[in-house]
Amino acid sequence: MNNKIVDLIKTANTISIYTHINTDCDAVGSSLALRESLLQLGKKVDVFVNSEFPNNFKFYGDLSFYNKKNFSNYDLAICLDCATEARLGKYRYTYRKGIKNTLAIDHHDLINERFCKVNYIRHSSSTCEILFGILQDLDIRFTHFICKCLISGIITDTGRLTYSATNKTFKVLGKLLVLGNLTIEEITEPLLKSMKMETFDMLKKAYQNIEFYSEGKIGLLIFSYADFKETGVSMDDMSIFSEIPMQLETVKFSILASEDDKGYFRVSFRSKGNISAKDVAESFGGGGHANASGCKIFGSFDEVKQKLIDNTIQTLGWTK
Repeated sequence: MNNKIVDLIKTANTISIYTHINTDCDAVGSSLALRESLLQLGKKVDVFVNSEFPNNFKFYGDLSFYNKKNFSNYDLAICLDCATEARLGKYRYTYRKGIKNTLAIDHHDLINERFCKVNYIRHSSSTCEILFGILQDLDIRFTHFICKCLISGIITDTGRLTYSATNKTFKVLGKLLVLGNLTIEEITEPLLKSMKMETFDMLKKAYQNIEFYSEGKIGLLIFSYADFKETGVSMDDMSIFSEIPMQLETVKFSILASEDDKGYFRVSFRSKGNISAKDVAESFGGGGHANASGCKIFGSFDEVKQKLIDNTIQTLGWTK
């Protein structure tokens, strides 16, 4: 299959890259690494994402070229780290326009809808790990920047290597560190240790307001839109909050719900061991990984909170 992907990319002259809304390091890291690689091959490339960038994405440098259409049409559209067409946001209406071919590269193998003409979907820690193999087959030069981008996606999409990482994941990380002449601190320091004071204020709220259910096995954090207005924190800066309850020995499942100004809650689920976060997310129409999943829920603060508690307990078969 890699040969088909390589041929598809090599024969395209102009290429557009897309990734998912509410973006993360695996999405942006893979799109940046692919863009840099395609430019090496002499391709004309544009990149699109329907999302704001969190504060720590300064790590990647200047991202002002995103969402700028420099070419009238494209030979190939590549969708990265995106399980469904809807996750492209506003670009789901335009990514196929005037396109000869579409290609999806993703690691959400159980929930990917295979919405492109060609779909390269593999079970893996991250899209960045899959992309590493494809870029090897394309025989590109692994620059410091490409390696940095791929490592960022692998580290963050595995919860700092606490889940979904395999022997292959660690081998790929080792190769990337050597190829990019990188130390792990060059990734973790700016990416994981660059919290704004506003985020720290929200963090204090989190520790004050965390709630526990099912004899301490479930930890719940839920934030209203007023909390975001008060602190000035963006929803895109909330990724670390879902891990807060998981630090406790008794907690096996965490729920983070954040209310947007559009009347819905963005929800992240995390779990330990063989407890399925994905099953809970799917019960709300969402999806994701076994230990890290999410969904979107409409409703008032109290309604959403009760739904999350009741449905999680019912799906997991626990008592309140």
